[in-house]
Amino acid sequence: MPLRDNAPMPIRAVLLDFYGTLARDAATSFHIDDVMQEHGYELPDHLREMWWSGDIDGREHIDASRSRDHYIAWQQERLLGMLAEADVHPGEYEVILAKLHAGRAERSLEPYPEARVVLDELRSRGLRLAVCSNWDWDLESAVHEAGLHDAFDVLVSSAWAGARKPHPRIFRYTLDQLGVDATDALFVGDTWGPDVEGPLALGMTPVYLERDGHWPDTTVPASETTRSPGAGDVARTRDLTGLLEML
Repeated sequence: MPLRDNAPMPIRAVLLDFYGTLARDAATSFHIDDVMQEHGYELPDHLREMWWSGDIDGREHIDASRSRDHYIAWQQERLLGMLAEADVHPGEYEVILAKLHAGRAERSLEPYPEARVVLDELRSRGLRLAVCSNWDWDLESAVHEAGLHDAFDVLVSSAWAGARKPHPRIFRYTLDQLGVDATDALFVGDTWGPDVEGPLALGMTPVYLERDGHWPDTTVPASETTRSPGAGDVARTRDLTGLLEML
């Protein structure tokens, strides 16, 4: 699908989400529900979404982004709040948190098959590339684990920027690092709210990635009529190779 009719051209930079867009977890055995059920608890849907998405709330957390220690402490506080809301007995917090952290540590990140070829081609066309991700403090090591660390000019985690997508702060932070204006940038991601509506509100051109077999995107509006103003006909692609036809 071509880019929106009103898309600014030429594009000077491409910003991409990381997980679900560039890379995936090949180790799929861990699930938070297994840990909770082991201890006799059932996780409500909204808390399960918070765990997997990192709680897409669009709030600033500037103080927590002062250092890795500050951020980890903030994460711990949020996880404890999640357990409290799930009515977990405080005496079980420590062991459940340990199992959750261990499960996340067992991940095996791998790039999607077309990611490297597409990124290399985009760079050959003179485009500046950035990862802009709702991730923890260790985004750099995650991108390195996926084997894509040398493909980007800029890496930006929400942990460093002080806000999660779709908050404009993380987009402005990334654009400043790239040295480009919003109108000169394309944003590619697999989650509608953070990766389409957020960039669009700031003036970027979004591309929505709809991979076959992808997990459900709960941020997609229920119908065309409920989309945010200005969304229009957002370009969509089934994998990253579609970008090469759009640019």
